[in-house]
Amino acid sequence: MHQNRLFNRTRVQLTVTYAIVIGIITLMSGFAIHLVLIRAFERTVNRELDTLSGTVHDTLEAVLEQPGIVNPIATGLLPGLCVTGKICAPIKANAKIAELTQKQGYCLRLLDLTGQEIATLGTKPHPFALQTGSPSTHSHPQTHWQTITDPRGERYHIHTLPLKTIDNRDWGYLQVAQSFHQLDEYMSSLHLLLMFGVPLAMLLIGGASWWLSGLAIQPIYQSYQQMQQFTTDAAHELRTPLAVTQIAVESALAAKIVEPESRNNLEIAQRQIRHLTCLAEDLLWLSRLETKQLSMKLQPCCLNDLVSDLEEELAPLAIAASIDLRLAILTHQQLYTIGDSDRLYRSIANLIHNAIKYTPAGGIVTIRLELADRDATISIEDNGIGIAAADLPHIFDRFYRVQSDRSRTTGGTGLGLAIARAIIRSHQGTIQVQSQVQPSSIARRGTIFTVRLPAKTKLTGG
Repeated sequence: MHQNRLFNRTRVQLTVTYAIVIGIITLMSGFAIHLVLIRAFERTVNRELDTLSGTVHDTLEAVLEQPGIVNPIATGLLPGLCVTGKICAPIKANAKIAELTQKQGYCLRLLDLTGQEIATLGTKPHPFALQTGSPSTHSHPQTHWQTITDPRGERYHIHTLPLKTIDNRDWGYLQVAQSFHQLDEYMSSLHLLLMFGVPLAMLLIGGASWWLSGLAIQPIYQSYQQMQQFTTDAAHELRTPLAVTQIAVESALAAKIVEPESRNNLEIAQRQIRHLTCLAEDLLWLSRLETKQLSMKLQPCCLNDLVSDLEEELAPLAIAASIDLRLAILTHQQLYTIGDSDRLYRSIANLIHNAIKYTPAGGIVTIRLELADRDATISIEDNGIGIAAADLPHIFDRFYRVQSDRSRTTGGTGLGLAIARAIIRSHQGTIQVQSQVQPSSIARRGTIFTVRLPAKTKLTGG
């Protein structure tokens, strides 16, 4: 059913919209939490590094005597400090700073004024770049923070401070670093979790969105069904009083005693009753078609015969309107489609009626049948008044009328194109329209309706 497809498509669109919005909010929230965790870890590292480096810095500056030389007192204050070129002393059990470097991934280095390593403390003494400059360019080195990656790919956050001797001479530099190995492992686990968790979360969000969209569209769908049922019931109930009224008017017109003025009024009433009868029939027929209350007689339908019969049947109507009705079958094969021939006949007839109705006297209406991309294509082309671009998206809507010569003065119920589209769609086909309004002084290009139906071919002699 077309309406079910429409509501399902709307529900899918709502679901996708909900899922995208909720998914973006969720991903942005996760990303924000991700950044907050990293920032919190980095702040913690900075605070701990600042505390540790400040403690070691103050301790060393109180005992250092000669620039670039680690005296025994400094070595005693930092158990486990390994001086370059000497045998490293064992770490004592109560050496808190040494235990801290082992358990929490801290590394400590002492550098001379040229940046050469003098001593290290820690189980992973990797080479760190010193970016403080040389004493010749920085007579008063400043504190530096930096994050670097060692040759093995492990990241460290480093705090570099200048050291001075007891008599306030430049001694060298102190570097204290902490490994980001713990954070990197945590983030790797988090990324792995996100890799599998995000698709699952999106599935859950999609399911929730489908449920929410169903709740949102359900009242609209119920209202539409009620409106459609009302249309069907009203059209059905109108047929009987209209038929009775029409019989009464026709009986009055058949009587010879009716005055001329009354006869004129009765003829006007008769035309309006016929119009209302056609409207009620079209509404009832369209409602039943859309709700599939009309049975489909599916069988092979020869489109060559269909368009030929239509051209023959509507030729008198075209002649009466001074229209040249032409038929062009642009294939040597018999084109068949599986469907209800009566309904297809009515849909194409509606299109041809429209073309004749809105083409001025002396115009041309051409019916073409051809095979294109395995589809049978029936096009109805006229050089009539055309349709404005603003009206094209709405011409298949019920009762829609464009603001041009296509007005109520031309008659009709306003349902012909809606019925044609419903029939074509019920046959798994499509209908499109192209049109261009031209001034009367210029040759008109008019309108082209193109119907595409699934086709099967059969050779003429086969």
